[in-house]
Amino acid sequence: MVGDQIGYADRDAINVGNDYHYHDHSKTIINPDANQTYGEDDSESSESGSGAGTAVAATGGGGGLIALLVVGYLIFGTDEPFPTQTDPFPAGVQSAAVTASVGSWLDKCQAAASAASVNCPQSIDETMGDASNIHWTFYGNPVEAAFVNYTADDKHFDVLGTVVISADYTVSTKPQRVVTPMTYWAKVSWIDGKLEVQAIKEHSAIGDPDVKKQDPKQAWEPKAAKLNNAFKRCVQGASSAMPAGCPDWTPPRGSEKVRWSMNGDPLLTARPSFDLKYGVIHVTGTYGLTVRYTLLGETKTESRTPNYEALIAPTATGPVVLQIKDKDAT
Repeated sequence: MVGDQIGYADRDAINVGNDYHYHDHSKTIINPDANQTYGEDDSESSESGSGAGTAVAATGGGGGLIALLVVGYLIFGTDEPFPTQTDPFPAGVQSAAVTASVGSWLDKCQAAASAASVNCPQSIDETMGDASNIHWTFYGNPVEAAFVNYTADDKHFDVLGTVVISADYTVSTKPQRVVTPMTYWAKVSWIDGKLEVQAIKEHSAIGDPDVKKQDPKQAWEPKAAKLNNAFKRCVQGASSAMPAGCPDWTPPRGSEKVRWSMNGDPLLTARPSFDLKYGVIHVTGTYGLTVRYTLLGETKTESRTPNYEALIAPTATGPVVLQIKDKDAT
């Protein structure tokens, strides 16, 4: 479901908590309900009960806000802001159909084996060599709570949403994993009664509307079990370094006979929190790790107890641990 609060073209709705205030304007930005149909003659505004989606429009003093966004765009080099207004949708077109077309295109992007597929939002920026054996996985329900706007002059939709992209690949025989939470902007044309995705790109701009996804409120125990297994995999699969997606800590170069072990329970003080913007779960806690190795004929032992942050994605088949990293690591 792509949001529950509707903004219509002849009025705009400002969502302030659970109170809705309506103002007459020619256009509004919308985060529409998937079941709502928009036509050229829509003239009434409506609200639904959950408020999961939002409708936002500039009111008094909007000129100062626009000026601030323009200055930020020019000075800080962010992307062009997502459009803050929409025209009425073409008759019979539902927002669900628009976001479904974006979802189908993202499926194609996910299936691509390229490091940077054209018209897709993801890319691999690898400095250690060429990436091979590339596998992409998209998490966080990319079209949930997406904002959908329409421009009648050139007959296209703009869609703003979020996705968490996991890239697994190999560089110089070494497996790598990079997990990237991302905001995307999709361009969808409306030609001869058909929706056609033209491109989807990564996007970042001051003043963009906030995507807010619904917390599935899944039980902690399944996530805890998957996270505990992920820590075991990190240790059991470690050689001179831990596997991709695990904390990045290695013994000195040239070390031999490397052995890793966990100290204590990494879930003892762990706490999860749901990320409304990206639709994933952050878990923070503390883990203990010891590595024993031989360097220049001398056996050494190092131990550490850093805080960690794990990223877990809810999926239809259960939670998936995307990565574990030291909390202060970049």
